Amino acid sequence: MPDYNFLNLSPPEFEELSRDLLQKHLGVHLESFTSGRDSGIDLRHSFNPKDKLIIQCKRYKDFNSLYNKLKKEIPKVTKLNPIRYILTTSVGLTPNQKDEIITLLNPFIQSSSDIFGRDDLNNLLGQFPEIEKLHFKLWLSSTNILERILHSKIHNQSSFEEEKVKETVRVYVENKSYYQALEIIKSKKYVIISGMPGIGKTTLARILVYHYLANGFDEFVFLSDSINDGYDLYKENTKQVFLFDDFLGRNFLDKKLSNNEEQRIIRFIEKVSSSNDKVLILTTREYILAQAKLRYDIFENPSLEFAKCVIDLSQYTKFVRAKILYNHLFFAKISESHLADILDKKTYAKIINHPNYNPRVIETITHPDVWKHIKPEEFSIKFIDFLNYPESIWKHVYENQISKFSQCVLANLMTAGVPILLDDLKQLIQNFAKTHSKKYEISYSEIDFKKSIRELENTFISIKKDSINKFAVDYQNPSVQDFLVNYFKEFPDYIKDIINSSIYFNQLFKIFAIEEYYQMRGETVQRKNRIILKGNLKEIYINKILTDFDFLNTSVISRVTFSATNNSQWYKKQYSDYTKINEITKEFLVDEHPIIKQFILDRFQSIIEPNDLSGEELGYYINILDQFKDECTFDKNETIKSFSKNIVMLQQTQDFERFEDLFPDEYQEFIESDEDFLNNIEELMKEESSNAEEYYLEDTLYEIKSVGDKFGIDYYGLKEKIEERMEAYKTKQEEEYNWDDEKKESSYEPQNENDTIRDMFDSLRTELNN
Repeated sequence: MPDYNFLNLSPPEFEELSRDLLQKHLGVHLESFTSGRDSGIDLRHSFNPKDKLIIQCKRYKDFNSLYNKLKKEIPKVTKLNPIRYILTTSVGLTPNQKDEIITLLNPFIQSSSDIFGRDDLNNLLGQFPEIEKLHFKLWLSSTNILERILHSKIHNQSSFEEEKVKETVRVYVENKSYYQALEIIKSKKYVIISGMPGIGKTTLARILVYHYLANGFDEFVFLSDSINDGYDLYKENTKQVFLFDDFLGRNFLDKKLSNNEEQRIIRFIEKVSSSNDKVLILTTREYILAQAKLRYDIFENPSLEFAKCVIDLSQYTKFVRAKILYNHLFFAKISESHLADILDKKTYAKIINHPNYNPRVIETITHPDVWKHIKPEEFSIKFIDFLNYPESIWKHVYENQISKFSQCVLANLMTAGVPILLDDLKQLIQNFAKTHSKKYEISYSEIDFKKSIRELENTFISIKKDSINKFAVDYQNPSVQDFLVNYFKEFPDYIKDIINSSIYFNQLFKIFAIEEYYQMRGETVQRKNRIILKGNLKEIYINKILTDFDFLNTSVISRVTFSATNNSQWYKKQYSDYTKINEITKEFLVDEHPIIKQFILDRFQSIIEPNDLSGEELGYYINILDQFKDECTFDKNETIKSFSKNIVMLQQTQDFERFEDLFPDEYQEFIESDEDFLNNIEELMKEESSNAEEYYLEDTLYEIKSVGDKFGIDYYGLKEKIEERMEAYKTKQEEEYNWDDEKKESSYEPQNENDTIRDMFDSLRTELNN
């Protein structure tokens, strides 16, 4: 028998559960009763106009609260004079307590069988498991299901704790997007959730993750930086759910996707789509996906559009929007005085119908760190103001609720970007405070820094750690960065000070730009989330780049996962001169800035021989050479030969192939005559084919065929061996997930939506007081 305490349900949700259970148990149709405020009726079934069955649903923690409330209900029940009165409650009741209730409500309660306490409701759920499944929020937060979720193998997600899971489930409200996403996954095994910022993409993604972990999936893999972890942690015959949150956001807006990641993303999607025990959930902002299609043809794939679940306000009926607001107000334990301001002024109706209705704004304003700092009599006004101008919610907190030291921390964090190692952020703030202590009335100390981090945590930032307890700082949600950038556009003097005290090269390129628009495949695109530098600021910016070029470090980190141990560690990327020059050439139209162009030419000429290139540097080198080849002195043949010696992976041949466009004659001569190069590529093909994990065989075969065809290397023998391994692996017994056993959407919609919403909020004040 199930064992729920029902307290994760809000009162309206408990009423809906009671309705569904009693309809089954009694074999009658019950209607939600909303004709009058606080009428004493939650559910009703009329046999005839005089003989009626009245049901009340009471969600309380203990018997005393329940009993005191029932005493107040007696006049209403007497006036209604039902032929039969039934009570459902979340309180566990003893036989003596049921007798007390019968005595209290005599003669309306006819027997103890008309009182359904916690144990009785659990008994009914055992009899009607289809009702349990229908109320997924109840089922998802049950003790055994919660344990199954939390005891699954979790990769790369340090915030996967019990309270976070419970909090997400408590306030979530089922809507069409949930069932739409399930249907897409059932068909395609993956889904792309897109929509405007704050609309609920990440929340839906997390609910889907919980759903699959609760339904027998074994592992959850969180992809934070690139698709690489997906490949590394992919396991055949293991039910895995992958979440790539904001899969184009950080990488795409800041720079070109690295290492042909766009192709790897598409191939990973195809890999998951052909599986029987994998789910891939991706989220992105709609406008970023549109820009990705402009930049990369591969994202125009029609199958991606088919698997896209767009969340917008049309997915949220008025009733759903009301329940989201209700749940946040109820579970946040808003004070009675703050709540009274919302209820007395009927502000809830304005919030629900507001054109900028946004779950993230509601979540943020109902956070204790926010609402407690707003005067009760101003709560309604502030709520609407925040919806009118969503970023103003962060402005209010930034200007009124945190110290000057913490304000400086966020200002500098904005330029460095996240994630950033806590120690690197500390160095950044140390330098800023040392340079500008008098101006901003701050001084650095370890105590002040730790105090600031505690002050900002869970409101603006979150702290994450890797397997060796190295800590990194991230934003609580992406809208913080959006706010900071737009906020500091109005403070050029502050920006000047941040630029002058920068110690990381990436600080100068994360949010700053000197042109408001850029060209992308013939389209003029506006730079979003950037601070455009003009006049004196532009000169200071350029001078900082050129003067401190050799001294600026990097704070850019990524999470590296070791598949053998499932451990992960933060890894700091190194910025070589090629990396820095590549960043400059992406930001500046160098022909319009002679001083920058000459600096680059001088620096690149001194390192033009491509030795000891690694990783992304190969691509950066080709980018720079392509742009400045006509103005530098070098030997084309020697450059191709030297570059080829840096290739240690088949994937890197894609950068090498760009020489075909740069120097076609020299390139063709080289690949036809250089035996050392061809032998090296052939050895790499053999090495990667023999070392490939079984789950990566398809991708390895794809790469080997592509490289072999390009350079005229025979790969038939390797192809046969890989295909044999693939065939052998496919014959392994695989327990398939039952994709047909999915949740069905509830068909319930209130007959009179406005009355239902009004009564729901009218009950809120009473519910919170008990």
